[in-house]
Amino acid sequence: MTFFTELKRRNVFKVASVYLVTCWIILQVIAVVAPSLHLPILFSTITTVILAIAFPFVCIFAWAFELTPDGLKRTHEVDVNESIREQTGSKINYILISALLLALGFIAYDKFFLPNFDDSLERSIAVLPFEDMSPDKSQGYFGDGIAEEILNSLARLEKLVVIARTSSFNFKDSNTDIREIGRTLNVNYVLEGSVRKEKDKVRITAQLIEVESGAHVWSQTYDRELDSIFALQDELTFAITQALKLNLLPEQIEYDAGMTMNPEAYELFIEGRALAYQRSSKSLQKSVEVLKQAIEVDEQFYLAKAQLFLAYYMATEYGGIDYTTIDTEQERLFWELQTAPDFALKYLALAHFASREYQPKAYFALSNRAYELAPNDPLIQNVYLLIIYDIEQSIERRYGVLRSNPQSAINHRNLIDLLVVQGRMAEAKGLLNNMEVKFQGMTSLLVSQLLVYFTGEHDFEKSLRLLVNYEGELTGSLRALETTLMIYSDRIDDALTLMQKNITNNATQLDFEWSNALLLLQLRDYGRLTPAQENTLQQMLDDHQQTDLDIQLALLNGNKQLFIEKHKITHPTVESVEKAMLVDPYSSMLYLSILKEQGNKSDLINGLLPIVIQLFGVNCSTNLVFKMSHYCQTFWYLTEQQSADLRFESFTKQLNYLSVYESGIHALLLNSPVYNGVKNHPEFESTIQKFKDGVFKQSNSKLIFEQH
Repeated sequence: MTFFTELKRRNVFKVASVYLVTCWIILQVIAVVAPSLHLPILFSTITTVILAIAFPFVCIFAWAFELTPDGLKRTHEVDVNESIREQTGSKINYILISALLLALGFIAYDKFFLPNFDDSLERSIAVLPFEDMSPDKSQGYFGDGIAEEILNSLARLEKLVVIARTSSFNFKDSNTDIREIGRTLNVNYVLEGSVRKEKDKVRITAQLIEVESGAHVWSQTYDRELDSIFALQDELTFAITQALKLNLLPEQIEYDAGMTMNPEAYELFIEGRALAYQRSSKSLQKSVEVLKQAIEVDEQFYLAKAQLFLAYYMATEYGGIDYTTIDTEQERLFWELQTAPDFALKYLALAHFASREYQPKAYFALSNRAYELAPNDPLIQNVYLLIIYDIEQSIERRYGVLRSNPQSAINHRNLIDLLVVQGRMAEAKGLLNNMEVKFQGMTSLLVSQLLVYFTGEHDFEKSLRLLVNYEGELTGSLRALETTLMIYSDRIDDALTLMQKNITNNATQLDFEWSNALLLLQLRDYGRLTPAQENTLQQMLDDHQQTDLDIQLALLNGNKQLFIEKHKITHPTVESVEKAMLVDPYSSMLYLSILKEQGNKSDLINGLLPIVIQLFGVNCSTNLVFKMSHYCQTFWYLTEQQSADLRFESFTKQLNYLSVYESGIHALLLNSPVYNGVKNHPEFESTIQKFKDGVFKQSNSKLIFEQH
């Protein structure tokens, strides 16, 4: 008798078949009831392992024992004539048939009566902010925070396309149908949920919806103590990956290394982060306050420290915090983050500090490291795309971002900026039309409109109208631009009134209005202000500010004497000028440009090139706003990093690119040392004249300054 025949005679195959079918049914039942019973994530895995280990023992048992009328006996003890193995085999057949019918019934129910995951669909998902179901509706930030942590964890999975927060969270408090949201975001699945938090207890309900049919692929409610919120996030994220059939293990779900395990600190953190996202002076002040409280609760909460650093960084644009405080706090946080574990936001904060300290190599390296750790993070992604040197490549990449982050106003704005730089105005206007539908009332829409109409088309009247009619809070640079446009439109009294109001109401506003002050002083020196206007301007400035403005204006007009007197460099050396550059880098660049144009001090200039490259190299090597800054013309002239033809090509682009962030300076550049590197080009004079005629002659001819 062969071994195979003996296996069959002893009913081993039949027992094994019944066992396997029964195991499958058990695992399916566990998959259904485990969420309701709040069983641990590993429960189904452990059960599977136990059942697998038991299988060979079941087969051995079927081989070694036989069921008889007297009970179980060892097979070799049963006489062949007394054996009832055929009757036993028949009973096993009935059991197997019953198990198979039960399995087929379950399969049919799952196939035809339950919503199923469609393997043919792209695994793309949008995570919506969780609705606040608390009695007093005061926990909206908590629901947003829970949803964002789940989104961040899912975004780390290569098998999944996750729509960025800036897009999916645009639908907060929206009554839009889920299927419409999914189609708008171009995803196949949407996760929505709700949070109800009372004292130290939290209830979270989540449901995964297939967009095309609107069917619920998975849903579950969790009741937990607040101190187990982190484990709950792990559990919820893993359940979603299982519903999407990503076949991951629980340990593959990751969170930022700098996260706290303290529930109180965590609550404060997500509130502070939500406030920072609002990007207004008041919200940033409150964000800083709340994030500091989170760090007081957990001094090792490095993610909160990185977020606090970035809140200070945002305040340099949106205001609310003075620059001295920002510099002091950022330096303190920089040193504290040195001991932090690796996480993306840490490297982004360190990159911004390196840029502030004029360390270009460190800036690029740290920005790249942040992108490596979190390529799908919108904030990090935006910074990374700003440092790609090739503008056309950057445009292509930003179009790609529209897939994963279609509702990102910042990406739309920066893409429009790039298109304006390249002169692709039709494309820029097409994107702007899209923004005017999606982002009504947002600052990013206003900036995008100004990039098209002010920066690109030089339409001062329309640009001023946009600023005057804007109902939101203007940033410091936009308030300054409004002043500039009034000067450009020959409304000097209105400009002075607005500028005085802005400086009175915002402690740091003069930093943004600096170019406007220079332009008004130039008008004064050319006798184009009335005595009353001169008096109003003088009252705005203290003696120190007046002195610094006079020095910089003299340099812009080609006169270096006031600069020499201030820094005591009648006989300049590398050491003395380097000292001046660290205090006043922009004026020092103008001073060096005048020296080089006069044809002397070449050894001095060559000796200062390392500090020039350190201070300005990082900005003039990027592709967007910085590269179009006027001081990059001086940088390329001094370093000769570009040929004369490339410098002139860059000059023509920069001349016609009226920066939203450097408003007021444009009229002062035309005869200044800024353009010493291109003034000998045969087409320089005609290019300048064409610009004057097309821009200032039509709006305010007083802004055309001939050299004294």
